[in-house]
Amino acid sequence: MGAHIGILGAGISGLASAYWLAKRGHSVTVLESSNMLGGLGAFFDFNGRKIDRFYHCIMPSDDHFLQLIEDLGLSERLYWKKTLMGMIYNGNHYPFNTCVDLLRFTPFSILQRIRLGGMSLLLRHLGNDDRLDYTPIGTWLTRLFGKSLWERFWSPMFSAKVGDAAARLPSLYLKTRLGRESNVSERGYIDGGLFGLIEALEANIKSLHGFLYTECKVNDIAEKNRQLIVHTATRGTVTFDYIVSTIPLSILSQAASTIDGIDRLPKLDYQGVVNMLLLLDRPLDSYYWTPCISSGTGFDGIVESSALIKPSHYGGYHAAYVMRYTSRDSELFKLSGDDIAKSWTDDFLKLYASRGISSVNVKATFVFKAPFVEPVYPLGYTAIRPGPRIGQSNLFLATTAQVYPYITSWNSSIRVASNTVADVIADINTHGHPSAT
Repeated sequence: MGAHIGILGAGISGLASAYWLAKRGHSVTVLESSNMLGGLGAFFDFNGRKIDRFYHCIMPSDDHFLQLIEDLGLSERLYWKKTLMGMIYNGNHYPFNTCVDLLRFTPFSILQRIRLGGMSLLLRHLGNDDRLDYTPIGTWLTRLFGKSLWERFWSPMFSAKVGDAAARLPSLYLKTRLGRESNVSERGYIDGGLFGLIEALEANIKSLHGFLYTECKVNDIAEKNRQLIVHTATRGTVTFDYIVSTIPLSILSQAASTIDGIDRLPKLDYQGVVNMLLLLDRPLDSYYWTPCISSGTGFDGIVESSALIKPSHYGGYHAAYVMRYTSRDSELFKLSGDDIAKSWTDDFLKLYASRGISSVNVKATFVFKAPFVEPVYPLGYTAIRPGPRIGQSNLFLATTAQVYPYITSWNSSIRVASNTVADVIADINTHGHPSAT
């Protein structure tokens, strides 16, 4: 008889954990506080189509993600496309893919352009130095590129990816990020959208007699006789032999405050995101990723997802996501979706007026927010990064707080989940599970 295992959170790490544990013969129950499975892979309905709320792609180096896709029988739906990068600087549009593009990037002097290109190439080939874990990104890049390039290029560029915390994050985080992304890159997507992956995970979990509950907030977790007792808002009290938590550490710490070892978890802040999707009747520049620097916009970047994803996925429309990574306590995050849509659409149209885009080309806008996208890692985080287990309890972790120094991505989350599931299974095999004794 298998163990009864609770999974807190139904993002990709929670669903993958539930799937693998159920395949090993254990009884799994997934508890999700929101009204939908998928976490940041959540979707919305548009004219009968399932559209991602937040932009996503798959990289060729995403080995754990690709293995999960294969295991679910979805590999035939995966397609790849070469993508390019643009740059909007002071409201002007530039290609940003080749050495020639960089040499023609006139906002910087010729010496700055040479330094930017040369040092950027060198960074990709330097080994990881443990001292980078204790060096703020702002300090490191200022040392390498000079103060001007840090302030005018790297700081706003990196802020477009990780928000206002960019300058103080450990440099090791940036160094590992450079190994995954490049300006010219092949990216992939699943035909039909990530909804198909979430749907396949849900179907497999149910076929293996697992349970998934949405709108089921966990209020309290206690421990008794090696078992974990969970009090929920809508499902009453549930007892588990093990729990795998994928929710933010700050939320787990509140709910499981009496569990031994919970007080030793790092006190992390989290970066959120405000994201707007525009559906248009024509393409933009066909650049997948375009940072917006010193251009007077409320958003920091543009992902023209239809440069990768077929417009048929959007009902024949072309899709562009604009975003700003920001704290959930920021004034921007508190604004209504209507206010954000009006302001950001105006900014967007000003940026693209010179490209012939006007309000008549914008057919629909949708604003979505996520409060917990990525931890804000302190310096020296490697030394305090949590392991898979909380103390000696049967409470395990598979969270974004454990992916460091790699970037927060579905691939990283799946890798962490895989490792945690292996540890849970090893513990069951070694000690047995409480309900079996």
